[in-house]
Amino acid sequence: MMPKSVLHVVAVTGVLSVVLGLGACSVPGAGSAGASNDGSSSSSSGSSSYEAELKQALESASSDFERGVLERAVKAGRISESDYREANEKYRQCMVAKGDDVEFDTDQSTGLMQEHMNTDDDYDSSKANADSMECAKGTNLQIRDLYERMVQNPSNADEIELVVGCLKRRKLVPESFTKQDYLTEMGKADGSSKLDTSSDVFSQCLANPGK
Repeated sequence: MMPKSVLHVVAVTGVLSVVLGLGACSVPGAGSAGASNDGSSSSSSGSSSYEAELKQALESASSDFERGVLERAVKAGRISESDYREANEKYRQCMVAKGDDVEFDTDQSTGLMQEHMNTDDDYDSSKANADSMECAKGTNLQIRDLYERMVQNPSNADEIELVVGCLKRRKLVPESFTKQDYLTEMGKADGSSKLDTSSDVFSQCLANPGK
């Protein structure tokens, strides 16, 4: 069986949050596991929190499919799970047509789709990245990352504050620890930070600080 490598090189359109350290962890947010199929269960506060991002994504849509998804999302206040999955499937079909053996697995704890590519000795990462960028346009480019942010951080809260709160709950930092303390520690050279960045608990707080 060919090995799997994670592939998620889709460019994000101005709605990415700050990088929290330990690589490009894009969406360490709070929230429930998964979203409703039609998005109708979102509260009004959760809906309004992403209004600007949804409208910005709509303005950047490059296909009728994307525009349809985002027009519905603007009205509903969120992207629906069914549209998210269809967008990823359209992307996958495009990749397969280009000879890239891409598949998606669903994370059972969050309901989010994780992209993998089956590779062999002939795997060309430059080609795969270029294909991914091309296939994302008009399919999931304006949809995927925004949907995943909405699921994991429905209130669109400050993501560093969420991580700091998680670190406090998990007793990795004192109650007096602040967002600025986090930024200071993460800016230090490897090995000099007071934060135990190599621990599983720290990684869990980055991945899902709402837990």
